[in-house]
Amino acid sequence: MRGYETIIIVRPGASSEDELNGIIEKFTGIVKEHGGTVAKIDKWGLKKLAYVIKKEQQGSYVLYSYECAPAGVAEMERQLRIDDRVLKYLTVKLDAEEEATEEEAAEVPAPETTEAEA
Repeated sequence: MRGYETIIIVRPGASSEDELNGIIEKFTGIVKEHGGTVAKIDKWGLKKLAYVIKKEQQGSYVLYSYECAPAGVAEMERQLRIDDRVLKYLTVKLDAEEEATEEEAAEVPAPETTEAEA
């Protein structure tokens, strides 16, 4: 499985908590259907866009970090293109080095100081 991150910008009209959670659950289900796992979902909230997208000046940002097969990512992007509530999205494949560095950082304990160093 490869690691991916997808940022989704949702229309402000669809940014009520229930509707936003419904969108998140829909795309989480797609990842799980293809044998993937969702590592993190981060809601950034309603932000002003740098430029007007589909006549909207604001959008709710959601960041997905997940591991999935490439077929799952293709299906997720297909569904994102179909969904009218989604203004824009961007999927980035994480490097193997980047993934290994994050895992190693989590596993390596902090170095202990010795009396000679202090």
